[in-house]
Amino acid sequence: MLKIERNKKTFAKIGVVSLADAAIRERYDLQEYVCNSPDAFFGEIGLKLFVIGKEIKPSDAVQDRIDILALDEDGRVVIIELKRGNNKLHLLQAISYAGMVAHWEPDDFLRLMDEKQREELTEKFLQAEVEEINREQRIVLIAEEYDYSVLVSAEWLTEKCNVDIMCCRIALAEDTATKTEYLVCNVAFPAPELAGQAKSRGPGPVKPGKWADWDAALADVSNSAVVAYIKQQVEEQRESYLRKRNIMFRISGKRRLFCSARKKNAYVWQRGRFDGDMKFWQEGLSQPDDVQPVKEETCLRFFLSSQKDFEFFHKAATVRLQSVEWTDGVAGDDEVDEKEEG
Repeated sequence: MLKIERNKKTFAKIGVVSLADAAIRERYDLQEYVCNSPDAFFGEIGLKLFVIGKEIKPSDAVQDRIDILALDEDGRVVIIELKRGNNKLHLLQAISYAGMVAHWEPDDFLRLMDEKQREELTEKFLQAEVEEINREQRIVLIAEEYDYSVLVSAEWLTEKCNVDIMCCRIALAEDTATKTEYLVCNVAFPAPELAGQAKSRGPGPVKPGKWADWDAALADVSNSAVVAYIKQQVEEQRESYLRKRNIMFRISGKRRLFCSARKKNAYVWQRGRFDGDMKFWQEGLSQPDDVQPVKEETCLRFFLSSQKDFEFFHKAATVRLQSVEWTDGVAGDDEVDEKEEG
C-alpha cells in the first residue's frame, strides 16, 4: 500500500507489519473485527454474506469449531477459517467442517440465531426459500500467506470437483505519521479475471438430488401426519418437486402454495397475498402465531403439524381459495417459478 503525497507529487510506502508483531490474535481480535463489520470486510473481497455466528461446533463427534459460519443470498453455507501467518492444513480443516455441516437441516441453522437474526435473514437478506438453505457449501480462507499446496489444492478442487473455494490474503499496514492502521485485503484465489470468465461460461454440472425417491425423502420425517399427507398427494399425482420435498398447488394457473416436508412438520410458503389471508390461516391452524408475512410482506409462511392442519390446508388450497383475488408476490409467473426452483 502506498500513501499519496499530493504536495510532492510522490508516493510514500506505508509500513507492513505481521498480525503477530502487532499483537492481533486470530480468535480474540481478527475474528471479532470481521464479525463486528461483516459488510465492510466481505465487501472488500466482493462477497455479501450473513454471519450466523462464530466458534460454531460442526459436529458432536469433534471438539473443533468453525471460526465463522455464514450464508450467502442463495442459501449456500459459507465456512470461513482465519489464520495468522501461513498454515498448510488451512484448507483441509475447512473441507472437513464443510463435510460435517453438509448433513445439517435448515432448522439447524435457524436454531443458532435469535428471533431478530432469523427475521433479518428470511425477510431482508435471503433470496432463496428457507428450505434451500445448505443445498451447497462454500469455503472462504483468510490468511496472511498461503502455502503452495493450499493454493494448488484449491485450484484442483474448484476445477475438477466444482467446490467453491476462495483464498483471501490480508496484510496489516500502518501509517507511521498518524499511527493509523489499515487492513489490506485481496483475493489470492481465484484470480478475479478467471472467476469472471468462469461465471460467464455458465453454471457447472447440476448436482444430483439428495433423495432417489419419495420413500427416501420422507424416511427421516418423524411426524406421521406429514408423511401420510405428502405420500397421498404424490400418489394422486399432485405437482411436486422431490429435490425440495414439496408439493405445489396452482390457483388460476399460477403456483401459489408450496408445502414442504420437514422432520417434525410441514413448511408452507404462500406466494402472493389475498385479502384477510393472515386471519384466514390463523383461525384454521393449530399454530396461529407461526403465520408470518415474508419477502417484504408479499408472501406468507406457516407450518402444518396435525391431521386437522392438513385437512384445513387441503380444503383451502383445492376449494376455498380457488376463487379469491390474489396480489402477486415476488414471483408471479411460471417462468420465474422454474428459475427459483432450480
